[in-house]
Amino acid sequence: FYICEVSMATKTDKKNMIRQGIIDSAEIYSQNLAGKVFLYVYGEEYFEVSFPVDHFLHLTGVETRLSARDFYKNAKKTILTNNQFYFDARHPYANAKKKLPCLKRLPELTNDMVCILKDMETLRIIYKLSVTNLEFTLGLTENTDNNGNKINDYFLPMTLRVKDSSVEKSSDGEVVDFIFAKDASISKYNTLLVEDKSKTIPDCIKHLISEKFHIETNE
Repeated sequence: FYICEVSMATKTDKKNMIRQGIIDSAEIYSQNLAGKVFLYVYGEEYFEVSFPVDHFLHLTGVETRLSARDFYKNAKKTILTNNQFYFDARHPYANAKKKLPCLKRLPELTNDMVCILKDMETLRIIYKLSVTNLEFTLGLTENTDNNGNKINDYFLPMTLRVKDSSVEKSSDGEVVDFIFAKDASISKYNTLLVEDKSKTIPDCIKHLISEKFHIETNE
């Protein structure tokens, strides 16, 4: 009987720890990523990443019966309960435990030097683009509707992979030259977060960024 008590407590402790991790991560996601768009530039290539609230769940490593939006909302309001999420074969506890510390650090992938990976292969999907700091990797998918039609040009976060072989499983990798950010409600990128001083901003993104950056590049 006593042993049973101990294991029950441990199970609850584990769940509490994961729940707290999800709540902390939702707060960071809400302050730093949700409602913003990021422009990644490398050489003459670029892509834009948006962080919708209903994609937060994909990155936590847990399963829920709530809608993705409600799950995020509850986590953000700190009212997520232990019985609102669970683990299963595809979402084991060990996975969530590994992912959550990195999910809290997710903004590092928008404001530090990162690598862009192309065609990262996983068991189920090939991610055309991913962003990695070599500790953890964010796999991105195109923003499409249920029929596979593109909604806009943004890429969305779909998977968070920690210390796996993402780099080896990708066809190509490049270090980012610039990362710009903006509020999703405005048209042009007005914040420069990451810059390789030895590179100049390519003409192909001039139409996307604020005039103030054009002046700097012409000097």
